[in-house]
Amino acid sequence: MEKYNIGQEILKEVKAKYPSVTAFAKDLCKSSSATYEIFGKTSLDTDLLLKISQLLERDFFREFSEKCLNGEVAVENKDMTENHINCLLPEDELHVFTYDKHEMVLEEYFLLPRKKPLVAFCGWKNRGEEACVKQTCVIGENIFGKGMVRSLRVDSNNLADLEAQIPILTSIPQKAFVILYRGRGLDNGYDYVILLTEKLLAASGKHVVLICSNRNWVSITNDKAVYSSNVEPTFDTWKERIFACVLDNCENDFVYNRELYNAIKGCGYIDAIRNCFGSHMEDIDEEKVKQLIAEAKEKLSTFKDTIIKEDEGRERHLISSLVVRPEDMEKFKRHRAKEAVSIWIDVFKDTGTIYNFQGSFESMILGDDFV
Repeated sequence: MEKYNIGQEILKEVKAKYPSVTAFAKDLCKSSSATYEIFGKTSLDTDLLLKISQLLERDFFREFSEKCLNGEVAVENKDMTENHINCLLPEDELHVFTYDKHEMVLEEYFLLPRKKPLVAFCGWKNRGEEACVKQTCVIGENIFGKGMVRSLRVDSNNLADLEAQIPILTSIPQKAFVILYRGRGLDNGYDYVILLTEKLLAASGKHVVLICSNRNWVSITNDKAVYSSNVEPTFDTWKERIFACVLDNCENDFVYNRELYNAIKGCGYIDAIRNCFGSHMEDIDEEKVKQLIAEAKEKLSTFKDTIIKEDEGRERHLISSLVVRPEDMEKFKRHRAKEAVSIWIDVFKDTGTIYNFQGSFESMILGDDFV
């Protein structure tokens, strides 16, 4: 059993209730760096723990004392802070962050020691790359001080100029670089510009954030749905040498397009859930269904779980991986299965047991009353 780590429990609560660590640090009357140190602790001063419990409305005193009595508290070691706090940007995994999480992930990169550049694929509709550069610089200056973040703008035509400037950039007093690359994909220089960010980080020892477009889309080619993206090919090529994340926009365009394509191809979350149901209810893999629903809630910002009908003992849930937009309803009409984006599931309230789902008794599922 994994040991109880109070610092990590506090971090989970902060992520759930605050837009950023900076916002929490302000209420706690501490600097962002001092607040991040808390997340790596396995024990805390009682006055500090009391204030944290009040701010987060969670009784950490009771939890901690119970775990101590049962011998379930983790023992701190010198590597714990970085190993445990580095949960927003895990290596070898592409994370997609909703608009409200942008500040927190950028803060983490600047606050902790990094040996790799951060490549942030930024929203392209209502939240452009320029806005992301400004936000990133503000976050960096809140940590390093006013004027301590240098922003650069490059495109595929002046990458050689950036490489020539690296010796000069290493000698300036700024502690971080934010580079906006105006290019569209690997063919336009992602390989070259990422290589340059590596060189700049290695030469200067400073934090380097590279901001690129995250645009992805689904189109029809030769009467087949085709998914195009700048992000996944870059991540697959460079994942061992960079920290990578997608900073999605308010419309969740990146997640929407990716899940829409998965639904069209029959490999989305609803398809996976449907595959857990056999021809008879006794064949259902209920634990797998619940696991997939929990995973979809965590990873899909477009996911919805809505109770559409209930009585004293039962609930009918409409589980949707996304709501197909009007323009896509017509565009992919011939290529999209209606059942691939939503499913109805009936459960008993007291046990959470699933007793029916769309497809087994379709007339009852679509009817007005429970039977």
